[in-house]
This record gives sequence, C-alpha cells and structure tokens, in this order.
Amino acid sequence: MRIKRLAAVGSVLGLGIMMTLPGVAHADSGCAYEGSDRACFINLSGGQSDLEVCDNEADGNGVYAWFYTNYHTYSVKVGDGNGSSAGCGKLRWNHGVFQVKICEDDLGEDTCRYYL
Repeated sequence: MRIKRLAAVGSVLGLGIMMTLPGVAHADSGCAYEGSDRACFINLSGGQSDLEVCDNEADGNGVYAWFYTNYHTYSVKVGDGNGSSAGCGKLRWNHGVFQVKICEDDLGEDTCRYYL
C-alpha cells in the first residue's frame, strides 16, 4: 500500500515538473544577432509572421537573414537594403518561423549565426 502511494505521489510530482519545463514548440518571437546587426520574428495567430532585418553597423557589410519553418519546409530571405541607414528590411510572411539564420556579407565566406 505504501509503495503504491509513493508511486502515485511521484507520478504527480513528475507531471507537475514536466508541465513547468519549456516545451519543444517553437518560440512566439525571437531575434538572432551578428554583432549589433539583428534579425527578428514575431509569429502571429493564423500562421503568419512579421520579419525584420536591421543593419546596425556602419561597416560597409550588408546583412540578410534566412527565416525557416519547422523542418525547413519553407524558407525566405530578407535583407536590409539601405545598409546602416535608418529603417530595416521588413516582411509579413504566410508561415510561422521556427529558426533564423542571420548573416553578414563580409569579406570571404559570410559570417552567420543561428537562433533556434
């Protein structure tokens, strides 16, 4: 009897702990950074997302980002076409974002970072 009670209490505690841990679902929003440059997304209800890429460094290097859906089924590339001048590249996309890769178009192979 005592073992069954301990097992039941342990199961309830384990379930409670699991419910407080972050799940594997993707984030509702997030940003990836390469230095001061950034690529951000906000997943909206209805499966759309708002995307933004900002070149915040007056270094002559362009900035772009790839936004991916879960399992990389769909992707879209967004850049900041005016360099480090005011304003950012923006797009409303008809998919939710699961992962972002921001890249700086520097000398040689582009420098890139991922946000999961």
